[in-house]
Amino acid sequence: MKFVTKKKQKAEGGVLSFGNADLENPIFNLNFAEMEASEIAGMYPKSELYIRRDATETKAKILADKYSMLHFATHSELNQQNPMKSALKLAKDSLNDGDLTAEEVFSLSINSSLVVLSACETAIGKINRGDELVGFTRAFIYAGTPSIINTLWKVDDLATSQLMTGFYSNLKKTNKRDALREAQLAVKKQYEHPYFWAAFQLTGMAE
Repeated sequence: MKFVTKKKQKAEGGVLSFGNADLENPIFNLNFAEMEASEIAGMYPKSELYIRRDATETKAKILADKYSMLHFATHSELNQQNPMKSALKLAKDSLNDGDLTAEEVFSLSINSSLVVLSACETAIGKINRGDELVGFTRAFIYAGTPSIINTLWKVDDLATSQLMTGFYSNLKKTNKRDALREAQLAVKKQYEHPYFWAAFQLTGMAE
């Protein structure tokens, strides 16, 4: 929490949105995640959208400090034995392998007021001997953001897309905490089971 209270800077850009990164296997396609990333980028001025082959790890690293919000709608890979090796799955190129690991996030400089990991199990970490939860949450907060939204279990592509577009729409008129709550309640009306809407959590500053 000491990191959170000091990190209130905001970049001037809108949303840097990544969706449905090309993982070179059709079985991993996330069509609703691609729609989600596109719709969210269209909601805010000065936003930038990268999908499929353009949604590279390299672009994420280069552009992470230039936008007020970062949104990742893609697959993730949880490493329960070593959470620092857990990765957001992005497209690879000649410079990077496409796996943006929690370990690599620690070395980034992020000026965003919010990071959203719209992917599976991105809130899960491991408690070390110092009682610190190690994983994406701590990594992104250490890198610079005061707020992160991520997930506690594997999430549904369609329901997540609906929840996330609702969240960003709500965010135009209320704070992050209430925007997420209202989006979850809206999805709950259509999909009552908590699996579809309760995985997402906000850590850090609610404003």
